Amino acid sequence: MNKDNRQDSDFSESGSKNGHHTYSSEYYKGEKQLFENESDEIDLKYLFANLLRYKFWVIGITLGCILIAFLYANWVQPVYQSTGTLLIAQEQNRYTWAGTDLSSMMQSSFGVGTGSRLTNEIQVLQSRNLADEIAGKIIEKKRMDDGSVYPILWFEYPEDSTEVSQSMLALRIQQKMNLERVDQDTDVIRISFSSYSPLEARDLVDITMETYSDVSARQKRSAANNALAFLEGEREEVQQNLADAETDLRNYMESTNLVQVDGQTEAVIERMAELESQKQQLQVQKVSVSSSIQSYEEQLEQIRPGLAEQFAENISGQLERAQFRLAELRTERSLLLQNNPALRSNPESEPQYVRLQDEIQTVRGEIQDITNNLLNADDSDVYIGFLEQEDGGVTARILELRKNLIELRIQQSQLEAQERAIDQRMIQENQFFDGLPQNMLQLARLQREVQIQEQLFTTISNQYAETELWEQTQFGAGRPIDYGNLPQSPRSPNKTLYLLIGFLAGGILSVGFVITINSMNKNIDGTEKIRGIGYPLLAVIPDFKSHMKSKYSGKEYITVQDRTISASWSTLIDSVSPISEAYRRLHNNIIFADPDEKYQTILVTSSRKGEGKTTISTNLAVSLAETGKRVLLIDTDLRRPNIHRFTGEAREPGIAEIFYNDKSVKAAIKPTVAPGLDIITAGKSIPNPAAVIQSQKLKSLIDHLKDDYDHIVVDTPPFGVITDAAPMMKKADGVILVTRFNDTQTNELNHTVENLRRVNAHVIGTVLTAYQHRESTDYYYYGQYSYDSYRGYEEYQEK
Repeated sequence: MNKDNRQDSDFSESGSKNGHHTYSSEYYKGEKQLFENESDEIDLKYLFANLLRYKFWVIGITLGCILIAFLYANWVQPVYQSTGTLLIAQEQNRYTWAGTDLSSMMQSSFGVGTGSRLTNEIQVLQSRNLADEIAGKIIEKKRMDDGSVYPILWFEYPEDSTEVSQSMLALRIQQKMNLERVDQDTDVIRISFSSYSPLEARDLVDITMETYSDVSARQKRSAANNALAFLEGEREEVQQNLADAETDLRNYMESTNLVQVDGQTEAVIERMAELESQKQQLQVQKVSVSSSIQSYEEQLEQIRPGLAEQFAENISGQLERAQFRLAELRTERSLLLQNNPALRSNPESEPQYVRLQDEIQTVRGEIQDITNNLLNADDSDVYIGFLEQEDGGVTARILELRKNLIELRIQQSQLEAQERAIDQRMIQENQFFDGLPQNMLQLARLQREVQIQEQLFTTISNQYAETELWEQTQFGAGRPIDYGNLPQSPRSPNKTLYLLIGFLAGGILSVGFVITINSMNKNIDGTEKIRGIGYPLLAVIPDFKSHMKSKYSGKEYITVQDRTISASWSTLIDSVSPISEAYRRLHNNIIFADPDEKYQTILVTSSRKGEGKTTISTNLAVSLAETGKRVLLIDTDLRRPNIHRFTGEAREPGIAEIFYNDKSVKAAIKPTVAPGLDIITAGKSIPNPAAVIQSQKLKSLIDHLKDDYDHIVVDTPPFGVITDAAPMMKKADGVILVTRFNDTQTNELNHTVENLRRVNAHVIGTVLTAYQHRESTDYYYYGQYSYDSYRGYEEYQEK
């Protein structure tokens, strides 16, 4: 909608009915809210209009915030991040019963990370002990490849170069280390460190992976050392026993001339040697298992004292009895195979062997059921109070240790049961020797001892060699895939992010600034604020200062027909101009908007001085006279009269002379240079202007002049300041309220409107003067309609 149509519609909508205008039930109470319209919704258009109006402030604040963010990003110490990946070797638990070879048994019994879940290894990587070892290596190395000291060693980098203690350094390493699983389907851990130095970040990643692998391998090998130490002592003892047994046998054979025992005795001796060899193997395995149990129990005791003892009670007597029975059956099977080697290729040919196999399977099933019940038992009564106070990682670690302990104790119980079964069988075999002659018995015993010691020495030597090889081939659970990279650019500060934050902060601050400025702005800076008072906006008069400067060289007064008149009297001296058209639009909106209303007496007032009511009065009077009407302009602003200067007429005689000097009305009426327009000036200064304006004589004078003039325009004092004209307001056919663009304030306008309502003044509408379209909110809110209208008139005139 263009300006002309909007003005006309505003006037006609508030219209008149039966000679009386209807107005909104609520007049304007302050400036328009920036975000709320009549339905309490956000008026984004009004917001954007204000942002465009203050666009230079918005741009300046935003650029300022971006500059601050840029300077801060360059001032902050850059932080670099290095990342490496580590593969955790997930070895499967292979706890088996009797007959397991030493390699499998060692793999299933020792080592950090053996058979443990990946989350447990993350706990190991984050442990205080590992961090302390890394700290020790950092302190020992102290300097990076470029010769500078590690920044992490400084008490406060770069301000304070005092070196921290190893414990504090270990705490810093724990805090700076970041671990995460690369993928749920892989056993790869991503290790990353952040540092002020890219070299330090890379070294911390590399040292962490190397230290973890070293600690893991060292713990695995330290567990095997227990078995090696035991085997070495056993081998030396057996070697000495073998030499002594051989010497005793040789001496006895020389003294008695006996060289051989019978076949039955030989078979018993061989069985005794086999049983002794099996017992020796069981003892080695018991040492390995016991070492593992001790290692796991120490870890549990570190978490909470007494926890390992509670878990040890999970092994039941029922399981021990079943294991002992299984050991007896396996020992009997082993001896049967030793006496009948052919059964290994054709076991079905011997019913006793088949029976043993079936019984072994039955007992193994019973043991498996008991074991499953132990592993799946509810342990909440054992340590639920403790777990409730710990995080998920520690809880998972306790559950893993518990499972390993129960499995190891089951294996330990099985080994002990097998050893008891072998001891019992050896007692039975030894009873055979009681029936032999004394000399044959002694020879058999000596030969048995030599054979047993030979078998033990061979077995122990093989076990020692195998264990030593196993110990040498043990490496850490972690295998580096990618060592730490040397970062080329810092991870933080992210300058792009900082600039984005600065941009967003600038936008928020600038919007807040616009909202604040708008809420504090009380000036009438657009037509929307005037419309809010409930009266129609009759006309918007453009600011004509630039026009006067260009046309009249900045002169305020010019000479017309020997009269010095104001250059603002546009309708007289510059009738073909957009300013004059604005006054004619004011005339049209008053006269033709309501054909049933006859506005003969029109009063012009304002909120305070300097708003242009005299200019409106004189130009409106000329516009009325241009239609062939006889118009009289009366200056009743007796305190600050201005009509006589504006029109170039003499100040006296005027109103004052009519009232105090008995001057005739005819003598006080002066014709002007404008055809059809007469004026009555204020006259000389008087001490009591209110008495004149409020007098019945003035009312009668105006009523008398109605017979001679079609329209009487009365220039009154500003009603917002001086209420002298209140009686005249009630008698006038219509009142025009003048406001000045970006000068009149909303509280002043509200006060004036309130006073006009109290005296029941018939307000026709409002006029906005000195309007500057580029400085107004309308320029952005209504799509620059006022500017286009102003320029369109000039373009039309040129054509």
